[in-house]
Amino acid sequence: MSNTFNTREEWLTQGVEELRPLFESINKPIATKVRIACGFPLDAKRSKAIGQCWSDQNSADRTVEILISPELDDPVAVFEVLVHELCHATPNGMNHGKPFQAVASKMLLEPCSSTKREPWKATKGSPEFLPAYKAIIDSLGAYPHAKLMYQTKKTQTTRMIKASCPSCGYTVRLTAKWAAQGMPTCPCGDDLAV
Repeated sequence: MSNTFNTREEWLTQGVEELRPLFESINKPIATKVRIACGFPLDAKRSKAIGQCWSDQNSADRTVEILISPELDDPVAVFEVLVHELCHATPNGMNHGKPFQAVASKMLLEPCSSTKREPWKATKGSPEFLPAYKAIIDSLGAYPHAKLMYQTKKTQTTRMIKASCPSCGYTVRLTAKWAAQGMPTCPCGDDLAV
């Protein structure tokens, strides 16, 4: 039977609770205090991060804080990121080093980062991931979220017109307003042309 949650946070929190026994079964318990929310990770626009786990040392009430990107709306993709971030919430798992990799492998994640230096920075479910977690994902029901897309500010194209000297090739740029007033003269004495 699948649940119906009103908020993303309820869905994610229940996902954490469903995963706790699985982490405990591999002797890597998730931190006791975990707060999870749908939100953009720090520098997500630049780094393209879709999840982030903050150490309890960063939280005023000593709670592990996890963010799952609102760009994700597919329950399986959200669950993959949730598992990845919870691997960080285990003992010594705050970076992508060996302890994290060992837990992530046991939780059926595999590296998919294009960087050789940090291949585990991004992960995806292994072929065994969905069969292993399908019952939990189905029990959570629909992820109560619609994909949020942010547009990057479009870079303004230049409004300058290129004018050059037909004799020597001297080049300047000027606005259409000033070009309409009359073209400047080249230092060689010739008139510039558009």
